[in-house]
Amino acid sequence: MNAKLVTRFFLMLLGISFVGTSLHAQHVPRLDSYDGVVVRILQSNNAGDVQHIIDPMTNEVVGLIEGCPRPHNIFTHPEGLYYYCTNEQEATIDVFDTRTLQLVEQLELTARPNKGAINKTHRKIYVGIAAAPYVDVFDLDTHEKITSVEVTTGIHNVYVSPDGNWVVAGLNAQAEGSIEVIDPNIDEVVRTITLYDDDGEPHTVRPMAFLAADDGSTDKLFAHGSGVNGIWVMDWETGEREQMLFPPTLPAWMRNADGNQGAPMHGLEVLPDRSAVWASSRLDSRIYGWSLPDLEFIGGIEVGPTANWMTSTPDSKYMYVAVSGSDYTIAIDLETREIVSKMTTGARPARIDVAVLPADRVSNAGASR
Repeated sequence: MNAKLVTRFFLMLLGISFVGTSLHAQHVPRLDSYDGVVVRILQSNNAGDVQHIIDPMTNEVVGLIEGCPRPHNIFTHPEGLYYYCTNEQEATIDVFDTRTLQLVEQLELTARPNKGAINKTHRKIYVGIAAAPYVDVFDLDTHEKITSVEVTTGIHNVYVSPDGNWVVAGLNAQAEGSIEVIDPNIDEVVRTITLYDDDGEPHTVRPMAFLAADDGSTDKLFAHGSGVNGIWVMDWETGEREQMLFPPTLPAWMRNADGNQGAPMHGLEVLPDRSAVWASSRLDSRIYGWSLPDLEFIGGIEVGPTANWMTSTPDSKYMYVAVSGSDYTIAIDLETREIVSKMTTGARPARIDVAVLPADRVSNAGASR
């Protein structure tokens, strides 16, 4: 059995051992124990070419990915073989070995990318192209380009549904019908969804997140929209809005308009144990939580200027938030709702993700800067 197959089998065993629901039911896989695996926080720095790897056990920067200028996001091969970085400057996916952190290859894209994501079910990589109306598709195992899915405008972000049955692309410019859903079996757009407000006005979509049902299928879509400091809660089956979630309104003097780019909220995460959904508000410099499934407001945590993307640990105990206005990443204890660590990262930290790696895939390169 080759190394890739051994690693895949190993992670399948972890899924059976550690969780009651599917290992990949949410964006961050649920793990109730870290035995046999290593967890890393991947912090991309949108204004630099050095990306930071954080050990959540120590809250120290333990590795640097050098290269990939103007990264949009970093994500991980499902068997832990590679880190993928969407390179906005060179219009490539930069592929780094997770053990050595060295660049392995660059996959050429149609044009400048935004966010990329992996569909584990269909063994494909999907990358939203910001500068052209396409989603580029690559074979996960060979890294060969399969196709470019034609969409209406350039893409802001691409996501994969919890069950792997759908690839969801948010258009950069169009408001009505601005979420286009791709069927990965045929790699074609088969459906559109629109974020309407109370007045029936459509909004351009920004970050999104999913809530899985008990069987791992897709239940709800959460989304941020342009100009709104709140969350759309959408029924996935119908594509209709169920409700809106808004945090308490802060007085004007407590708000931060810098860097909002027409998107006051710009980060969403459903915890791996599906106990809550959290959103970051660049306008309020806070993250806000709502319990699941009842969507009761939990509260807010002040994190610093221009709170941006965030990600939780697989045990749902900690949230890591990129604070773009101050070039650091913070760790929050979600039980006490207190900041427990602040790590200096790079220039304008933005997209952030979690890697769950087999122990033999962890880099020993260390942090050299």
